[in-house]
Amino acid sequence: MNLLKLLRINWAFMLPYGLFLLGLGSYQLLYRQGIISLEVNHFYHPLADVFFKYVTHLGDGAFVIGVGLIMLYKSRPKGILVLASYAISGIIAQLIKNFGFPKEPRPAEYFSGMMQHLHTVEGVELSHWNSFPSGHTTSAFALFALIAIWVKSPLLKFLCLITAATIGFSRMYLMQHFLIDVYVGSLLGTLTAYTLVLNSHRFRLTSTL
Repeated sequence: MNLLKLLRINWAFMLPYGLFLLGLGSYQLLYRQGIISLEVNHFYHPLADVFFKYVTHLGDGAFVIGVGLIMLYKSRPKGILVLASYAISGIIAQLIKNFGFPKEPRPAEYFSGMMQHLHTVEGVELSHWNSFPSGHTTSAFALFALIAIWVKSPLLKFLCLITAATIGFSRMYLMQHFLIDVYVGSLLGTLTAYTLVLNSHRFRLTSTL
């Protein structure tokens, strides 16, 4: 399978995702990351606190690995791709975090002088450093970009994007990341998933895709 065919069959994920990237990329050219985070922080609700507090865990390594192991039982090639996508994108994200931008502050550190005026979600422990890129968002897009390729329905493909994007937004809502962290994390996860699928024939993983 070549890239154009992959994009064509997965248009319901990639077309709106491309529009998201274009719109949010332009937004970030106009406004600083701190301003964007403050705008997001202004809109909160008790129900949203609970929702985002738990939905963010869909980007945890434990969840993605669990999905990969279940898929290994159902389909060995798909399970291997899920686990490989998570591992490769996660390693790259950690290398960038720890060696590329080791002292990049997270919102809790960036706004340390005014945190008492900002909304935080009870029970969420705020991290202070290694903000760039968002590991949860990377993992979420690495997983759901693959699932979107495998499901047939355009609606399900679109829901995969919405789910991954919601996990990414949860990182901003919970004051764990800036938009740029989420933006680049989504790119890293998606590019890893697509690269693996496009090269899966090299590892004889294409027969059941």
